[in-house]
Amino acid sequence: MTSVKPLEGTFAGYVDYDQGLVDRRIFSDPDIHRIEMERIFARAWLFMCHESQIPNKGDFFQTYMGENSVIVTRAADQSVQVLLNHCMHRGNTVCKADSGTVSSFMCSYHGWTYDLTGKLVGVPGFKNIYDRQLDKDKWGLRKAAHVESYRGFVFATLDPEAPSLREFLGAPGVHMIDTLANFGDMEVIPGIIKHRLQCNWKSAMENDQDYYHVGISHASLFDSIGEAMDDVNQGYWEDQDGEIIRGEYGHVADTIPEHNHANVFPHMCMFTNLLQAVVIRHPRGPMETEQWYFSFVDKNASEEERRAILQRNIMRLGPGGVIEQDDGENWELSTKGAAAPAMRNVPVNYQMGVGNGELVQESELGFPVMKARRTNEEYARWQYRAWADWMDADSWQGLKANHAHPDHPEKLPTPFER
Repeated sequence: MTSVKPLEGTFAGYVDYDQGLVDRRIFSDPDIHRIEMERIFARAWLFMCHESQIPNKGDFFQTYMGENSVIVTRAADQSVQVLLNHCMHRGNTVCKADSGTVSSFMCSYHGWTYDLTGKLVGVPGFKNIYDRQLDKDKWGLRKAAHVESYRGFVFATLDPEAPSLREFLGAPGVHMIDTLANFGDMEVIPGIIKHRLQCNWKSAMENDQDYYHVGISHASLFDSIGEAMDDVNQGYWEDQDGEIIRGEYGHVADTIPEHNHANVFPHMCMFTNLLQAVVIRHPRGPMETEQWYFSFVDKNASEEERRAILQRNIMRLGPGGVIEQDDGENWELSTKGAAAPAMRNVPVNYQMGVGNGELVQESELGFPVMKARRTNEEYARWQYRAWADWMDADSWQGLKANHAHPDHPEKLPTPFER
């Protein structure tokens, strides 16, 4: 892994978990973004696709690991490969399609050709120009260090030192995926909803369990379906009990039956009960994010049920949807506000619910949860606390040795000084 140094002391200095304050520079600083790509996105297990998208030999799906283009393929031996989409000759992409079925990948620049495992199998002029001197075995496509699947959800990591996927997810992360997978024999409905926003990827991440904004930001939605705003706000702002799931390495989820949003850090969110969807937030620089929505359905569902799920997700989550237009504008304006020179030394406030939760070691889920108000900013605080752990660790070994444990609050760091 590339050796980098924090900009000012440690990155724990950017996050005051105990007081609920976060340095707003983390949402816009290009140097911080660069380190995020090296220490988070090049190290974490990232969701690639669902196995239903690549069921047969030669099937592929193009996606990203951070800002690296990669191809997920189903090889001849049925193994799943994750290949960096860059020719080893000059770096040109070898695949330009979003998905499909092929027997090989050829660079359109000079014609170097690779098989489904990334092996270099074709070089124009190999005999007459290279005089057979090119060692093709050494010039195959770069690959992800590890690829694993859990219940059909394919993950990969670029870091050879990464722990197993199950260790990364922990019991909370496994529970989050199970919650969606248990809806049936799930598969992805063809067609990924994609759109870009002028916002930092973390602004979108923290919104998934933010129930404080619902009655304000989405007032037009509730008005259109005939729900009184007083009733909506009462449902979210009353002192109602909830359960906050906090996993190691930044995973968070709620257990609200009618919603249930779950985040696998850093970029995957699952909407289970309400939408049966997964959203991936691909960073595109410090102030731009590309969102990809995958809609899931039981393989045994009728065509009518499939259309209903897809139509519902397009209407709510698409770039012209009644939810994402509201949220996207908020995230864009918040990111611009974080970059405003006059606000540079003003922390972002995440103080809702500080000190009000109760850690329950023996929960019905089989792992510790926090009992607290259902509307709470503990979700975001925990994610940013984990963010600092990732950023301060120079290796997976260091991260495993020094990170906050949800069932051991005493391991939290000393708050930063202002």
